[in-house]
Amino acid sequence: MAKPKNSSPKEDAESVNFEDSFRRLNEMAEQLEAGGLTLAEATSRFEEGMKLVQACNELLNNAELKITELKESYRPADVLAGFDDLEEDPDE
Repeated sequence: MAKPKNSSPKEDAESVNFEDSFRRLNEMAEQLEAGGLTLAEATSRFEEGMKLVQACNELLNNAELKITELKESYRPADVLAGFDDLEEDPDE
């Protein structure tokens, strides 16, 4: 019998690797697109896929937040103003 999962989505996102999860998600999508699965198998793959999507989104959100925090903590406000000027399109 399968063990029930008592972990939260946040704990799941921390324990999975984005690249592995994304690769698994692609594999499952290919299986679903190829057909030949029973309804139960297809439903199970879809459910697992939705959990992987949630975990991947959380990992991406966490990475984005960390990058934002690092940018803000390592550059003083006056340096940021000068940096923003460099990011503008020179053709404008």
